[in-house]
Amino acid sequence: MARTRFTVTTTADAATVAVTGDLDLSSTARLQERLDEEISLRPAALIIDLTAVGFCSSGGLSVLVTAVTNAHAGGIACAVIASQRAVVRPIKLLLLDRVLPVHPDRADAEEWLSLVARLR
Repeated sequence: MARTRFTVTTTADAATVAVTGDLDLSSTARLQERLDEEISLRPAALIIDLTAVGFCSSGGLSVLVTAVTNAHAGGIACAVIASQRAVVRPIKLLLLDRVLPVHPDRADAEEWLSLVARLR
């Protein structure tokens, strides 16, 4: 069983929380804590990078929706990077792509966040 890891990188433009491994019952609470902590620091933007996630449970999806909602409530633009079928497919099937700003790669997410920043 692979252990899920979270790596946080912060720049002047955004805080990035990169997840490696599976988002399942054993890791979703830790992810929620990590995302809450980053949101409390009020970064210019928050990027949740799921490109190295192999599985995402319904609990993981719930954490993502909560984090994006909390970020927006705090005036923080938020983007999710996901390209793995195991993550993108359930998001689309559950129509969560209507509330989760999902992007296929970092360049697309950064471009979108730049546009959001100009609109504010």
